[in-house]
Amino acid sequence: MIWCFLFKNRKHSVRDNQGYVFAGAIGFRKFTYSELKQATKCFSQEIGKGAGGTVYKGLLSNNRVVAIKRLHEANQGEKEFLAEISIIGRLNHMNLIGMWGYCAEGKHRLLVFEYMEKGSLADTLSSNALDWAKRYQIAVGTAKCLSYIHEECLEWILHCDIKPQNILIDSDYQPKVADFGLSKLLQRNNLANSSFSRMRGTRGYMAPEWIFNLPITSKVDVYSYGVVVLEMITGKSAMISIQITDGEESH
Repeated sequence: MIWCFLFKNRKHSVRDNQGYVFAGAIGFRKFTYSELKQATKCFSQEIGKGAGGTVYKGLLSNNRVVAIKRLHEANQGEKEFLAEISIIGRLNHMNLIGMWGYCAEGKHRLLVFEYMEKGSLADTLSSNALDWAKRYQIAVGTAKCLSYIHEECLEWILHCDIKPQNILIDSDYQPKVADFGLSKLLQRNNLANSSFSRMRGTRGYMAPEWIFNLPITSKVDVYSYGVVVLEMITGKSAMISIQITDGEESH
């Protein structure tokens, strides 16, 4: 559930006196922790959870429904956090989830995103609500998003955790790739020598490169995407739970 940012020159964000952080031409609202705590009813409306954080449904004071991700790792400085937020702000693609704001107060680090009423691809696959035309549309839209973050945007990004739970669906059944956190920044022109402190991704969707400690490239996302497409075609999950003994499961 981590995006890995790879870029040549790191740039710092600029804030105005209205509390917005500007990244290129995009401004994000800076929320207070108390605002987001109130919006989520004391973080009681959980809608998703991963290694990097927990996502909650929230209602802002202007009645806008949002998804609020509370990051687990709170040891990042505000300056570094805002610099990486500015990178996110320069991304612009119809199949990327939209980010509207953030909170960097004390040790609290939260991100505010648009809310997708239809949930994730995993939800829609399990409900058998997708005909073949919609499945094709979702597959193509997700591929276009990956092509954008790998080849077309100024910052070169690896998602590192493509799976049905991280592909959200809007009201027109367009996919929105989501669930990214903030991670270390690597040099784009030195990817072959780039190292990761730990494996990233979800069992069943992880490329062999992670297992065999090989150089990590955009192919790890392509591999995960291929697994997702297979799930869309077959209707079978990449993860199967097998009961071994009472109270124990294997995947």
